[in-house]
Amino acid sequence: MKVILARLSAPVRVSLAALILLTAVSFLFPLAPHGYQLAAFLLLFMWPAITWLACVDGPWLDRLVIAAALPPLVNALLALLTYYASGPMLSTVQLLLHTAVALLPLAKRSCIAWPSVRVINWRDRTVQTLAAIFILALALRLTNLPYSEFQGDEGVIMTRAAAMITGDDAEIFLHQKGPVEILIPLTMWVLGGQINEFWARLPFAWGSLLVVLALFVLARRWFGAPTALLAALFFALNGFGVAFGRIVQYQSFVMLWGTLAVLGAARYAAAGKRHDLVGTAVFLAGGLLAHYDAILVTPAVGWLLFNRVWQERRVAWRAWLLAGGTGALILALFYVPFVRNPNFARTGQYLVQGRLGASDETGLLSWSGAQVWQMITFYNSLYYVVGLALLAFVGLLALIKRGRARRGGVIAMAAVLLFFTPLAFYLFIVADPRTHVYTFFPGWTLLAAVGAWTLGQRWVTGRGRLAGWGVFALWVGVTAVYPWLLFVDYTPERQRTWAENRPRFYPTTWDDPPLYGIFGFPHQAGWRLAAELVTELPYASNEEQEVTAWYMAQAARTHCPDLATFVYAARVQDVVLYDPDLLATLAEQARVTVAGQPGLVIYGRSPTDAVPLRDAAGRALWRAPADVAPPTFGGHYPVQVTLGNEQVRLLGYDLDTADAVPGGRVVVTLYWQALAPFDQNYQVFTHLYDGELRAQHDGAPDCAIMPTTRWEPGRIIRDPHVISLPPDMPQGAVPLLVGMYNLLTYERLSRADTGADAIHITNVTVR
Repeated sequence: MKVILARLSAPVRVSLAALILLTAVSFLFPLAPHGYQLAAFLLLFMWPAITWLACVDGPWLDRLVIAAALPPLVNALLALLTYYASGPMLSTVQLLLHTAVALLPLAKRSCIAWPSVRVINWRDRTVQTLAAIFILALALRLTNLPYSEFQGDEGVIMTRAAAMITGDDAEIFLHQKGPVEILIPLTMWVLGGQINEFWARLPFAWGSLLVVLALFVLARRWFGAPTALLAALFFALNGFGVAFGRIVQYQSFVMLWGTLAVLGAARYAAAGKRHDLVGTAVFLAGGLLAHYDAILVTPAVGWLLFNRVWQERRVAWRAWLLAGGTGALILALFYVPFVRNPNFARTGQYLVQGRLGASDETGLLSWSGAQVWQMITFYNSLYYVVGLALLAFVGLLALIKRGRARRGGVIAMAAVLLFFTPLAFYLFIVADPRTHVYTFFPGWTLLAAVGAWTLGQRWVTGRGRLAGWGVFALWVGVTAVYPWLLFVDYTPERQRTWAENRPRFYPTTWDDPPLYGIFGFPHQAGWRLAAELVTELPYASNEEQEVTAWYMAQAARTHCPDLATFVYAARVQDVVLYDPDLLATLAEQARVTVAGQPGLVIYGRSPTDAVPLRDAAGRALWRAPADVAPPTFGGHYPVQVTLGNEQVRLLGYDLDTADAVPGGRVVVTLYWQALAPFDQNYQVFTHLYDGELRAQHDGAPDCAIMPTTRWEPGRIIRDPHVISLPPDMPQGAVPLLVGMYNLLTYERLSRADTGADAIHITNVTVR
């Protein structure tokens, strides 16, 4: 042990000591939530990057970016493997696993010597300029990061993470995307115990910052340092890069690992080293675990690798088998069990029909130019998009000229493929592209950087050069202000008040922003206070359940008239329809403001003498996994009857017969659990039937808000039904029958045990 420690470089010794100290502190001493989360972030993302740095070769910045990009991927894979072990995920197990992973480089003798920081020439203007660009990117991604409440997709991700942590063994396969966006905050949550919006988002901000450096490294390899600085600057200012660095979603890691897959292929094409080929496979597989969008970098990767094989006139089979096997193994960890899951077919249908828009009538091709244009000119200023397009055109001409040389032609084609493959895909294939257009911006910024440096070096001379760079500096300044106004500044929240607060001096070719699929804009409605103020349940709201589930700690919510409380959000993220006349019958219970602006109004059944006013500005809300894991309550009266071919189970019910008199009503709340995905919508019937139908209520579950085609296997659906009793209802006990029937054919689902087409759950006594 002494020999090993003596051979370690000083940075590795410091890192090792800090890692051991961090682990000991986490085990032995109680910390505040911020302390635990800081320790988790250091353990998961910082220390492994430091210890693994010695195992990567090449220029120091290449090594830094690759070493820093590996821990999120390894963390996700470790979380996936421990999740498969079933049962609740334990923080001690995760702590030991990730500590061991951070120490892995010590097991390899060649990785012990850490590079000296003296290899970095801090007086170099390139280093200084890159540091300034990185600080700019940092400011755009971290400033006011805790302000926004979770949006709908973030709420879904965190709810799924909570379910996985608490032991739901099917949750990961219900997600219609790759698992990375769940697994990364999950690891932070398991180790930290509690989490809030800032700490859940921080890894994604870190990933977005690394994209800036990854593009610099790739562009420097291909085009030189000045062009690389421009590419880093253009992406630092990119609206998609800023927005997706401020939310819990996959995009930052798709861009990061996709760019590094291209970098690995470029390194392999240049030197033919086996570990670069393996690195390409690892990062490409990681990108595909984050989202299917990562497949769009494969033409550029394939082109570079093909040219290496063509140049050598042979295939290094050992290297290719090792790389292919490694990448395939990483993908198989998730996609093999996912393909075998019943939800896979549903995901494929969603992608092909919902996003690609493919059908027998329309075919595969479509035109989405208008949607693409509106989306990119909403997330970025028109000045930025037009300027980037003009510079990219100049860059394309320069690359065509450069392509006459063989090596230059290979690089030029790779850069062009990196841009035009996702551009063509979302223009001509995808009918509903939404924010997935972010995929062509890494390639676009590379081409624009080539164009900008070409203009600066060759086409502008003397005084013209000074004027040209002055115009360029003005364009950069104007471009930088726009993402600050839209994503960082929240006074006001412009996206939700676009008509009156759209940024001045930034023209658009459209009047209203996109309605759907927009993420990363600042918003706070006051939900961090809602759970404290809502005392009567169930509650209803005009805010989507994906948001409220987190902030209300999965309190019972209804979309039916049986509500006890209604929480009205002044500016919602995604509106849920409600009856405005209902609010007129309720009394205000409390009001929540955000920095003095209207936020929430809480209504209840009972009038109050005074309506308290609370302000949610600056408030933090911490949640443990058990707080937001999906409810497991199946009613006070268990039933446990399965309908169909293991399609759905009625777990139990609640019954309110306080008003069970002629002319009154009976309220029955059913608790369903889907066992497999529904491909058609089913109605629920509740009948009071004694040989004659005395009263009934039929309808889609949860007052038509939760049709069965939206049900996820394993999830419990609360389904209230109000059965109105006729005035001539006879007194006495009447059987209550419930069940489901196909909305189109009226065919009922049969009981799996008896074959009956209804479930007799109890008798209702009409007084």
